[in-house]
Amino acid sequence: MSDTNVARIASELFKERCTSKALAEEAWPVPDQDGEKLAAILEAAGWAPFHKPAAREYRVGDQDGIEPWRCHVLDAKQCRELRQRLLDAGDTTKIPKMLAVADYLIQVTWLQEPRAESDDSLFDPSIQNMEHIAAASAAIQNMLLAATAREIPNYWSSGGKLRSPEVFEMLGITSEEILLGSVLLFPRDLEGAQVKAGALRHSRSEVGQWSRRVEL
Repeated sequence: MSDTNVARIASELFKERCTSKALAEEAWPVPDQDGEKLAAILEAAGWAPFHKPAAREYRVGDQDGIEPWRCHVLDAKQCRELRQRLLDAGDTTKIPKMLAVADYLIQVTWLQEPRAESDDSLFDPSIQNMEHIAAASAAIQNMLLAATAREIPNYWSSGGKLRSPEVFEMLGITSEEILLGSVLLFPRDLEGAQVKAGALRHSRSEVGQWSRRVEL
């Protein structure tokens, strides 16, 4: 494939990526899982850039990778189970409605640098923590693009109830991790679901409205 074709395909992919938030009141049947597609999407996350490795004390057991992010994957069956638990706990948000449809939920967290002293803040506003957040964000964007390339509707949620300590404990996510995004992957055929697009997609500014050339 020529460089020109690669650039054209990449440019089209960036533009095709969009928010597809699918919701349903009742739980959809659990479909057959496509492990190869999921593996490809997770592998795409692994190619995201990062500047510094995760703190050594957090790299334990099977989760011993140097990347400053972690992905916790729930398949459709586990999504339906989590949906029911949230409903039983009185959750009236849109999260259970999305879990009713989702083929996969990927809880993407980042690992902050260890703190000398604890306080009420979520994390220290350090340059290294900022770099970890940026790296995890790049990993999420890679997943969204990989899903889009495979015509899989996807949504990057800030998490809502999915970032609560109760859900973290339920899913076996450590307290050192901070949720950056809940990535939901939906079936290609969303007939019967309510699908919402991103609110700001058609409000994007022209390049010249947020960039400028610098001359010294």
